[in-house]
Amino acid sequence: MPAYSAEQVPQPDGASVYIEAPMKRVGVDHQIAESNGYEIRIDANGIEYAIKKGAIAPLDEVSGTCGTSFVYWTSVDTSKHSATIYTGHTIYSSFPGAIYTDWAVGVIDSYGSSTKNWHDPSTPTHFWAKNHLFTSSGSGWAYADVLLGSIATLSNGTICFAGSPTASVYL
Repeated sequence: MPAYSAEQVPQPDGASVYIEAPMKRVGVDHQIAESNGYEIRIDANGIEYAIKKGAIAPLDEVSGTCGTSFVYWTSVDTSKHSATIYTGHTIYSSFPGAIYTDWAVGVIDSYGSSTKNWHDPSTPTHFWAKNHLFTSSGSGWAYADVLLGSIATLSNGTICFAGSPTASVYL
C-alpha cells in the first residue's frame, strides 16, 4: 500500500478506479528558471523556489504542494482482459504551467510487468494527461502505478514530483 494519502473513488460500474495523490515541489531547474527571468531562493524547509527577478515575495510562504497526479484504470473488455490507463497531472493555478513532463506508469499483473513512458515537451499547461491501452495475458488483478521519478517541470523551473498514485482493476 502506498505511503501517501490518496483518495480512491470507485466508478459506478465497478470496473474502473480513479486515484490521485499530491505533487510536491522538490526543487528548481536553474537553467530554465534563469533563462525565463527567475531567480532561485530557498524556503523555510530548505527547498528551492523560483521568483521573478527583483520581485518581493512573502517570506517562506511557498506552498510545498504544486498540484495533483492521477491514474485512472477503466476496463475496456474483460473477456479480452484489456483496460485503458489514463494518467497525468494538474498543476495548481498559483503556479505557472508545465513545459515538460517526464512520466512513467508501471503495470503489474499475474503474467508480468511493463512500463509506459512519456517524455513530453508542451506549451505551458496546467493539465497534462495521456492514455494507453493495456492487455493482460489472462484474467486477474492488474495494478498501475505512477512511478517514482515522474515529474512536471514548470515554466519558472519548478520541479513537481508525482505522488505515485496506484490503482488496480480486475481484467
